[in-house]
Amino acid sequence: MDELNATLPIGLALLSSVMFALTFLLVRVGVKSASSATALWITLSINVLFLWVWSLLTQEVHLRDWWQWRYFFLSGMFAPLLGRLFQFQGMARLGANITTPLTLTHPVISVILAIAFLDERITPLGFLGALLVVMGSVAVGAEGGRNDTRSLARVPRRYLLLPAAAALSYGISIVLRKVGIDIGADPITAAAVTCTSSWLFATLYFLLSGSFASIRCSRNEFGYFVLAGVFSALGPVLLYAALQRQDLVVVAPLASTTPLFVLLMSYIFLRADEIFTRQVIAGTVATVSGVVLVTAYGLA
Repeated sequence: MDELNATLPIGLALLSSVMFALTFLLVRVGVKSASSATALWITLSINVLFLWVWSLLTQEVHLRDWWQWRYFFLSGMFAPLLGRLFQFQGMARLGANITTPLTLTHPVISVILAIAFLDERITPLGFLGALLVVMGSVAVGAEGGRNDTRSLARVPRRYLLLPAAAALSYGISIVLRKVGIDIGADPITAAAVTCTSSWLFATLYFLLSGSFASIRCSRNEFGYFVLAGVFSALGPVLLYAALQRQDLVVVAPLASTTPLFVLLMSYIFLRADEIFTRQVIAGTVATVSGVVLVTAYGLA
């Protein structure tokens, strides 16, 4: 039983990454002409609908306890909203090959914040494992963006602030989620509040910027967005369930392995050619080694 209790949050955190990888794959396959704003708003709308129906059917939600949800509402502002916004803007100006690796450093921020503000502790081997997971994810993520290559010498360095802001947003968001889940909230309603926060601010942004005119898609694309919305709704629920059972310094690195699963799924389902380069193999080995170290030696 103790072994099961120790391995369950590890499996939940990794499964959360799988859900987000499936989301990315569905959007990548399904989108032909729709904009990133369309993908963001429709998937968030599906998140909100799916999670609130699930929560109301299975949980006892008391509106008088609304104050305990403040951390999830705040986390939804940082991610996915601000995180995706800064990441998309960074990809537009810097390219995916530069933006993706820098954004994937967010688990380091989460670990540092957890040690500084949540009084969590991590062993030297655990911290090495976290760094290996991040380095492996960065290596795999950079290779995944090789088709959108852009030279750093050709863009203003101030644009580097965009992926840095995305990483900071993702890092802060998961810390807020950990604080909220430790209060005793259930994972399903917590995920619903987080996604509702993102949806509200995204809708407000699109209204004020006049971007709603660009939110349109074909029936086929909408079907892919619905599936992506379901998987991206399951992702935070699994993440919250992992955070309920394990410290953030362990969960954050494990939940950042999405690029590895994206690459593997791309190879299996899209039959991508020449996907296992030396960089990908090195990144995969680093990620797996880091996961082993974090899970076996992470907590002080």
